[in-house]
Amino acid sequence: METRFEKAFLKGVRKHAAIKKQIERKVRQIIEHPIEMGEPLKDNWRGFYSCAVRRNFIIIYLYCRACRKKGDSPFVACADCAETPDETIKFVLVGPHDAAYRLR
Repeated sequence: METRFEKAFLKGVRKHAAIKKQIERKVRQIIEHPIEMGEPLKDNWRGFYSCAVRRNFIIIYLYCRACRKKGDSPFVACADCAETPDETIKFVLVGPHDAAYRLR
């Protein structure tokens, strides 16, 4: 499984350093079970998944295999989609629930 971390995700980890270990643990779980750990999102976040780190604090990520299988890749429109293997997880955002959803 290939993993990629967007700049916004890494910035969120630094900003919320107090729960860094919880975020790392959840990232490892997502890498092991990307579909089972996440909840598929809708509307502006179609194609993405969210996973709670703790109450009201989430990780938003993209699992390329699921995105392509569902036909969401044109909606998500990743610039590197054609070069990205199916077995790739892109960690997009981490932060408080409401703040994260406002960013798309």
